[in-house]
Amino acid sequence: MLILIAVSAKLPAQSGDATPRKTIDSFMTAVSGRGQFTGSILVSREGKVIYEKAFGLADRDKNIPFTTATGEYIGSISKQFTAMGIMILKDRGLLDYGQSVRHFFPELPACMQPVTIRNLLYHTSGLAIFDDYPNMTEKDVFNILLKQDSLRFKPGEKFEYCNAGYSLLGMIIEKVSGQSLNTYMTRNIFEPLEMHHTVVNEIDHPDTSRATGYTLYGTINSYDTYMGGNASIISTVGDLYKWDQSLYKSPLVKPATLAEAFTPSAVILKDPSLNLKDGMFGDKSYGFGWWIALHDGTKDFFHDGAFSGYTAYNERLTGEQVSISIVTNLRQSPLYEIRSAIVHILEGAPYRLPQIPGSVWLHRRAAAIGLDSAIAEYRILQKSGNPDYDFAEVVLNSYAYILMRSGKVDEAIKVFKLNTEIYPRSFNVFDSLADGYEKAGNKALAIESCKKALQINPSSEYEKNRINSLERGN
Repeated sequence: MLILIAVSAKLPAQSGDATPRKTIDSFMTAVSGRGQFTGSILVSREGKVIYEKAFGLADRDKNIPFTTATGEYIGSISKQFTAMGIMILKDRGLLDYGQSVRHFFPELPACMQPVTIRNLLYHTSGLAIFDDYPNMTEKDVFNILLKQDSLRFKPGEKFEYCNAGYSLLGMIIEKVSGQSLNTYMTRNIFEPLEMHHTVVNEIDHPDTSRATGYTLYGTINSYDTYMGGNASIISTVGDLYKWDQSLYKSPLVKPATLAEAFTPSAVILKDPSLNLKDGMFGDKSYGFGWWIALHDGTKDFFHDGAFSGYTAYNERLTGEQVSISIVTNLRQSPLYEIRSAIVHILEGAPYRLPQIPGSVWLHRRAAAIGLDSAIAEYRILQKSGNPDYDFAEVVLNSYAYILMRSGKVDEAIKVFKLNTEIYPRSFNVFDSLADGYEKAGNKALAIESCKKALQINPSSEYEKNRINSLERGN
C-alpha cells in the first residue's frame, strides 16, 4: 500500500524547551534513519562542543562503523589549508601575492603571465576548468594547464571557481618550500594545531584508513585523488573543529594576514561584481579558501567539498562563535539542508527534515517489487505532491544516468521516459532520453527524442548537430 512506502517523518517546527543538543540529535537521527546521512558531525558554540556524533558505516562490506575519528576526503575544504600554506610563506617573505605564476613555473604558457597568486586565491585567474577523474594527480592538472593556449578571461575580470588554481597553489608551496605538500602542511599546520587525523593524500603513500564512499542508492563510489592543494586532504570533524578554533587566535600567521584572508575579495579589490547572490546566504564573495557572507550582521565563513562518494562542509558563524563541521561518505547527502536546520535549531527557529529524493524512493521500491510496478506507484506519489519528497526533474534524471553507467540501460530508459511524462515541456529530459536510446543502439528512437527536444528549443544548435550526426551514422 502506498501509505506504507511513502514515509513521512516530519519534525516539530519549533525546538520548544528541548536543549539544542537533544534537538540536533533527534533531527540527525531522523535524517540518518531515512538513509540520507552516514558520517559524523560536530557543532560547537563559544568554544564548547555541544554536539558530536557519528552515524552509519564507514565500510558496509566489512561492517566497520563510522566514528567521529573516521577520516575521509574533505574535497574543496582542502583549499582553506592550501591558502593558509601560502599565507605562511608570504609572512616569511618567501613569496608575494602579486607574483605571476610563471615566476614559479616559467614553462607555463605565456598567456598566463598576468595570472597572480592572488588571482588563484580568489578564483579570478581565467585558468582551465576541468572535470576530475579517479586517481587524478597534480601532474595531470599541470599538463592541462600546459596545453591551455589562451585564458578564459582577463585575470581579475570576474569570479570563476577554478580547481586548477588551487592545485597550482599547492605546487607553488612545494616549489618554494622544497617539501612535499603533505610534509609542509603537516609541519606547519597539522602538527602545530594537533590535527593528528589530517593528511594530504599522496600517490606514493595513499591513506588506506579512510571511509569508503557511496551513493544514495547503495553503490560504491570511492575513488582517490592526488590533486594536492585542490581537494586531496583527508580529515575528521574533530580536526576541523581544531582548525576552526585556531582561526580565532591566529597562531600560524600575523593577525593582519589572517584578517585580509577573511575579507571578501569584492572589498579588497573594490569590485562589486565579485559579490554573488545566494539563496541561502544572500550576498557572498570569496576570500582565501572560504566563502564569506553576513549572518545577522556578522561575518559567516563557509565552504563545502564534494567528489567521488564524499561530501563535507564547515562553517564559522562568528557572531556567536558557532562552528559546524560535517563529513559524510554519502555523495548526495543533503548537507546544506542539514546545515540550515542546525542553524535554525540553535536560533530557536522552525526547521524541517530534508526532502527525500523521489529517485531514492523509486530505487528502493523497485528493489522490492520491480521497476515497472515501482514506476506505476511513483506516478501516484508524484501526483500527490507529498512535501516529504523532491520530485525535481534533475533528481530523476541523475538516477537514470546512474543506472545507465552501471550497465542497466533498459532500466535507465524507463526512468528517462517517466521523466518525459512528468516534464513534457523540458528540452533536457528528451535529450537525456536520446542518450539512453543511443546507448542501447536504437538510433531511430534516439533521433525521435532529439527531434522532440528540438521542438521544445528550436534554437538549439547542439541538438541540430546531434540529429545530423545520428542521421549520418556518426
